[in-house]
Amino acid sequence: RTDGLAAGSHTVSLSGVAANCAVTGEPGLTVQVSANAVATASFAVVCGATTSTIQVTTVSTGSPVDPDGYELLLDGGGAQPIAANAAVTIASVAPGTHTVQLEGIATNCALEGDNPRTVTTTAAATLTVTLTVNCSPPTPPPAPGSISVTTETSGPGQDADGYAVTLDGGAGLPIGGDATLPLPDLAAGQHSVGLAGIAANCSLEGDNPRVVTVSAGTVAQVAFAVTCDALPPATGTLEIVTATTGSDLDPSGYTFVLDGDESQAIGVNATVSVSGLRVGSHTVRLRAVATNCTVGGDNPRSVSIDAGATAQVAFSVTCAAATGALQVTTATTGAPVDADGYTVSVDGGTAGPIGTGASVAFEALAPGAHAVLLAGLAANCRVQGQNPREVTIVAGETAVAAFTIVCTATTGSLAITVAGLPAGVDAAVTVTGPGGFSEAVTATRTLTGLAPGDYTVTAAGVTTGGTTYTASPASRTVTVVAAETEDLTVTYGPAAGPSLNLRIDSWYLSQSVQSPEGDVPFVNNRDGYLRLFVVANEANTVAPSVRVRVFRNGALTRTLTVPAPVSSTPTSKDEEDLARSWNVKIPRELIGPGFAVLADVDPANAIPEKNETDNTFPVSAAPRAPVVRSVPVLGVRFVPVKQRVSGLQGDVTNANRSGYLDLARRMYPMAGTDGDVHAVYTTATSDGLQPGDANGAWLSILGEIDALRVAEGTGRNYYGVVRIDYTSGIAGLGYIGLPTAIGYDHPTDGPRVMAHELGHNWGRLHAPCGSPADADVNYPYVGGAIGVFGVDMQVEALKPPFTPDIMGYCGNPWISDYTYEGVLAYRAGAQAAMAAAASQASQRCLLVWGRIVNGRPVLEPAFEIVTRPSLPKRPGAYSVEGAAGDGSPVFAISFDASAVIDGQNEARQFAFAVPLADGMADRIGRLRLTSPSGEVAAARVAASSSAARSGAEVEARAAGDGVTLRWDAAAHPMLMVRDPETGEVLSFARGGTAEIATGKAELEVVLSDRVGSRTLRVPVAR
Repeated sequence: RTDGLAAGSHTVSLSGVAANCAVTGEPGLTVQVSANAVATASFAVVCGATTSTIQVTTVSTGSPVDPDGYELLLDGGGAQPIAANAAVTIASVAPGTHTVQLEGIATNCALEGDNPRTVTTTAAATLTVTLTVNCSPPTPPPAPGSISVTTETSGPGQDADGYAVTLDGGAGLPIGGDATLPLPDLAAGQHSVGLAGIAANCSLEGDNPRVVTVSAGTVAQVAFAVTCDALPPATGTLEIVTATTGSDLDPSGYTFVLDGDESQAIGVNATVSVSGLRVGSHTVRLRAVATNCTVGGDNPRSVSIDAGATAQVAFSVTCAAATGALQVTTATTGAPVDADGYTVSVDGGTAGPIGTGASVAFEALAPGAHAVLLAGLAANCRVQGQNPREVTIVAGETAVAAFTIVCTATTGSLAITVAGLPAGVDAAVTVTGPGGFSEAVTATRTLTGLAPGDYTVTAAGVTTGGTTYTASPASRTVTVVAAETEDLTVTYGPAAGPSLNLRIDSWYLSQSVQSPEGDVPFVNNRDGYLRLFVVANEANTVAPSVRVRVFRNGALTRTLTVPAPVSSTPTSKDEEDLARSWNVKIPRELIGPGFAVLADVDPANAIPEKNETDNTFPVSAAPRAPVVRSVPVLGVRFVPVKQRVSGLQGDVTNANRSGYLDLARRMYPMAGTDGDVHAVYTTATSDGLQPGDANGAWLSILGEIDALRVAEGTGRNYYGVVRIDYTSGIAGLGYIGLPTAIGYDHPTDGPRVMAHELGHNWGRLHAPCGSPADADVNYPYVGGAIGVFGVDMQVEALKPPFTPDIMGYCGNPWISDYTYEGVLAYRAGAQAAMAAAASQASQRCLLVWGRIVNGRPVLEPAFEIVTRPSLPKRPGAYSVEGAAGDGSPVFAISFDASAVIDGQNEARQFAFAVPLADGMADRIGRLRLTSPSGEVAAARVAASSSAARSGAEVEARAAGDGVTLRWDAAAHPMLMVRDPETGEVLSFARGGTAEIATGKAELEVVLSDRVGSRTLRVPVAR
């Protein structure tokens, strides 16, 4: 109803009609409204249904039809039952797309068409869906099969209660030691059959469990063969107890060794139980006890184990303070004494003052060796004994380092006596010396306060009263020594005849370096260099030649003429300039046992002299005969090393190998070298070379090259050449006293590194230049300089005394007489050893190798090879033992592992070829490496090594420029890969896969099972 309408005509419309409804007639009506009256507008609305209906009919054919019918699902919702042949109506279904699904269909029946099935409904309509199910008789199940399990047990100590058979992981079924158990009614297909309950002293042959295929109606046979050993004796248990008191307890605890076997860890206050010990007596030793701790009572101790019982061994450990103290004293004699005293430091720490006769204490020092250095000494004072010196600190005690200092006077005097001049006539004497010193002397006089050194006294002629007086000597060099007075008389007389006199002051005979005493021996069949120092008694313009006669066993072999190098003869000896001496090379063929030299200045007496009788040197007119020694030719095998991780390869070839030896040939005492180049060696380590060797790759590669040397048995030095990808850090590494080293391939610095590492191989420690570790405390020259003059004969270059020694870390080095003589002694002594080694015939040996890092022993896999035996030169603190499977000994060697100079973590390494007598190799079942601390590294045959022999054990396939190898690393942790034609080792490979740098079509591969090996020929697939 709408009120308040104005009288007149109005239009009325109906809206909001539902979609399933419709207005009959016109949607809008015209109504005439009268004043004060009510008009009516009537609409007729007709509405239809809003939902749809689905009728589902099932039709089942064939037999047997599913008796309990099916389940019907609409849109995956709740299921409702429907018989095999029936109809179900689903009402009030919203118009649109739906799914109809039939479930619960028997396995012998199948629905035609899609299931679920998509349908579309419309409002107010009924959709009929027919679902046809076709059934057929089911396929009868296959007839069951069965398994017959048989056990057969042999050997003593058989398990009395038999075993248990498991089927497909189920519960065990009992079966006797020699019995048969049927397993019936089994479905066809694969089944798993296992045998359980096997005693510890028995072992089963073959796989367990085993996969068995069962066929319908048949019986599959499974036979288990069990072998038993004799039962072990009854066992008991041992408890090891530690109780530690005191201070500074060892935080890392201890280790104990039971019956000499491997070490086991135990805390400082702890209990460890060891079960399964045989009945009887055992020994227990407590190890790794800190130096400030003491074990009370016996160590080791014996204990008796009873069957089924628990015995106990208790160790009481008492620890004292873990530091000690040091008292440093000084006592100074002589004069003048250094007024400001000295400084003292420990282990390179901050230096503190100490008086000339005083005492200083250092507290809280760790036990062990410490270096004490006294510094700040005046130039006229020196320390008696070693400085720095090593002092050993003992926990809880005070060690004393007493330094005795001797001071001497710093100046000397020269007393000049003038004779032969008339009274009142002044002499014309001039004295010149160090630091520009010059003084005129006209009469007898003593010059005092002179700096030590050489002074030249020159006396000129004096004319008086018409007579000329000449002096003798006209010129003389006098050496002034501190705290002493040197005397010289100048005698004048009337001039008569020539005043010039020539003589040979001394000579310098060298092959690269010589001491002032001339006592450095010569090397047989190597060029020599002779410097002769000719001097005159006065200024002159004469240039005499020198005749050099070379003798062998008293017979003259060659005469050499040396022309004067300058236009006048010097009046004093000058070693610092080659142009101030008469120099000549002595050919190598002239130098040998019985070699001697005699020299004459102005041999034809062409120059008038005051004295013609002193022109021969030596002045005795007997030839000078230096000591001549024979040394072996240096045989070097260069090994280009390819790093496994980076592919970087050292550059050494037949074309450039001579350059690596260039500096060593010029410096070291050797008559010749013989170098060759090995095939490329691919490293076993997967670590790359680092500047500080934090990952140990430098050490690992050095150890591999040494093992390669021992395996090949050539008797040569082995030098591995590597390439690095950094600019500052380690450039080389070598052993002390062992002919193996490695170094980088820098084109200009590589020869220096090789010469340095060869020095280590020949027993030399570092010279103290450039702050190296392991500096030689006996090196005689300050700052690691060579200390004497050297000569590079190849370029005729003089090496002054301040040149660094090759064994230091400083650039542009040469060799000192100290290093030269040390190397000469080593190489001369090595000749007999090399000859003895080379005379040995190759035989079957066991390559045993490894390393010690931070005191921890590491044993590498061993290889059976044919090579020359290589055994320790002497017994030492380390040992390697080979034992049979039952523990009986097969071999044992004792040795000192070789120190690696510059190596990190106090590294030591070793490699030996132990000869194997007939049958010895087959007996070895275990290797054991023991260090002085008692730490043990043991190796046993890999458990899977024998099983790995079936099939292709090693796969070799060409890849790029090399060969890829693949193998079972669990069975064979390491391979030795060799060139089958030359026998050269191409790699020690580990990890199951390796890339080897070689182009060979076939490889010889030695597979190690840790304690022994087998050799295969493996073709390379391409």
